[in-house]
Amino acid sequence: MERHGILLCVFFLIQWIVSEAHTEKPNIVIMLADDLGYGDIGAYGHPTSTTPNLDMLAREGLLFTQFYTASPVCSPSRAALLTGRLQTRIGVWPGVFNTPSIGGLPHNETTIAEILKNEGYKTSIIGKWHLGVGENGMYLPKYQGFDYYLGIPYSHDMCPCEICFYPRGHCASSCEETMTPCPLYENEEIIQQPVDLTELTDKYSNAATGFIKANAGKVPFFLYMAFQHTHKPQFSGKRFINSSIRGMFGDSLNELDWQSSILFIYGFSTHT
Repeated sequence: MERHGILLCVFFLIQWIVSEAHTEKPNIVIMLADDLGYGDIGAYGHPTSTTPNLDMLAREGLLFTQFYTASPVCSPSRAALLTGRLQTRIGVWPGVFNTPSIGGLPHNETTIAEILKNEGYKTSIIGKWHLGVGENGMYLPKYQGFDYYLGIPYSHDMCPCEICFYPRGHCASSCEETMTPCPLYENEEIIQQPVDLTELTDKYSNAATGFIKANAGKVPFFLYMAFQHTHKPQFSGKRFINSSIRGMFGDSLNELDWQSSILFIYGFSTHT
């Protein structure tokens, strides 16, 4: 669900913000789901998905029925989203960064976060980065314009996975069992390894709402919420076990929908 159409809207918005035509700067929240098809949510007519919060966003906002994607895979599409440039021009193409990769998003590329930071915004990414780690963390979000980062730096199937559903439910698809366990980064520090997928959504939600509360009404903020959901292997915490007739994917989707509602409550009531 990595939409190139969103990219154009975002950069028109950035151009408007940095212009001299107005003085009040809006807060900006970008939500990016992973491997979620548009047909998977209720707003697009799926008969068995229960996504009331995403459906409300579609109902009260704009529902797009046509879009273009910069790439069908993670790293190139995220590079295009954050820079506004075709991934082949950046060099993040055709595949993705994996755990042994030494490269990342080139530092000479300008991201949305860097533009907004220069305009006085506080910037944060919560969730999946997938634009490189590099030697001594040289490609982590701190070096691409973000003030705060909490997340896994790549897809969570690029590490061993044993438990995906609370309390000790198995993972439905395979992972890279020969790699080191997935790390959870806070800025440049690994705070958990292996990451506990059954608690990850709560960690992300708490970090996102904490960032919003810390800045709302004080300085304009930019939050890039890059969900791990619903990339394989799907996972969920206690409250969403067996919550959907769509099985494991549905449980993961329900947790994503709930996580979105937290952002609506805190983010969209703050001139966002």
